[in-house]
Amino acid sequence: MMKFACKAIVLSICAVTSSFAMAEDKPSFYGVTASGNVSATTDYRFRGVTQSSNNPAIQGGFTFSHTSGAYLALWGSSVDFGIPGVSSETDATLGFTNSFALTDKIKPVYDVGVIHYGYIGSKSNYTNSYNGKKGLAFTEVFGKLTFPETIFAGDALSVGVNYSPDYWGRSDDFWYFNLGYSAPIADTGLTGLASVGYNKLKNADALSVVAGGPGKDDNYVDYKLGVNYNFLGILAEVDVVGTNISKSGMTDGQKKPYDTGVLFSLTKSF
Repeated sequence: MMKFACKAIVLSICAVTSSFAMAEDKPSFYGVTASGNVSATTDYRFRGVTQSSNNPAIQGGFTFSHTSGAYLALWGSSVDFGIPGVSSETDATLGFTNSFALTDKIKPVYDVGVIHYGYIGSKSNYTNSYNGKKGLAFTEVFGKLTFPETIFAGDALSVGVNYSPDYWGRSDDFWYFNLGYSAPIADTGLTGLASVGYNKLKNADALSVVAGGPGKDDNYVDYKLGVNYNFLGILAEVDVVGTNISKSGMTDGQKKPYDTGVLFSLTKSF
C-alpha cells in the first residue's frame, strides 16, 4: 500500500510540473481566469470519514473565476466504498465570493453557492438499506464567512454552514456546521490548521449509512489538526483527522473508516 502511495504521489507531481508550467500571473479572458490543482493523499477523508477505504487517492480540479466574484469549480477524486462499479467522485460548484467591511479593520470574505457531488455508476449499483432509494449523489447549498487577520498577521478564522435535502447515499436531510482556523507558525514557513465540524443527519439509520458505527446516534463531530509547508511550489501537509462516532462493539476493521488517523498529502497548484 505504501509503495503504491509513493508512486502515485511522484507520478501526479511529475505530470503537473511538466504539463502545467506557466506564469504566476494567469491570463484573463473576458474577466475569467482559470486555475487548477492536482494532489495525492494517503487517505481521502470527507468530514472525518474515509472515502477511499483508508487507501491512497488521486485528486484534482479546475476553477474558473470571474472578476465579479462568480466562479465555477470542477473537482474529482478516486474513491473506494466497496461498491462495484463506483470508483470516482466528480463535483461541480457554482458560487459567488466577495468581501465587505464590518468596520475599518474587520473585512470578512463571504462565499455562497451550490455544489453537486456525483458518483458515476452509483445509481445502478447502490440502494440505501433503510429507505430503498438508489444512488450516492447529492447536492448542497452552502455559505461561509472568512475573517482574515483575526489574532495574528496572516491568520484566518472561518465559519460555515451546508445543507442538503437528500445527503450522501440518499440519506435525507443533512446539516453541517464548521469552524476553521489557520495561522503561520512564527517564521518557519509552516502553517498550522485546525477545524471542527458538526454533522446532523435525519436519524440514526442515516448516520449508519453515511459513516457506519453502531447506529445509535443521528449526529457526530469531525475534527482536523494539521500543518503544511510549501516546498518548490508543492504544498506538503500532514493532518490528524477523526470523529467522535461511537465505536461500541466494533472490531478494529469496522472502526477504521472513521477512527482517528494520520494523513499525508502533496498538492501542486497551477
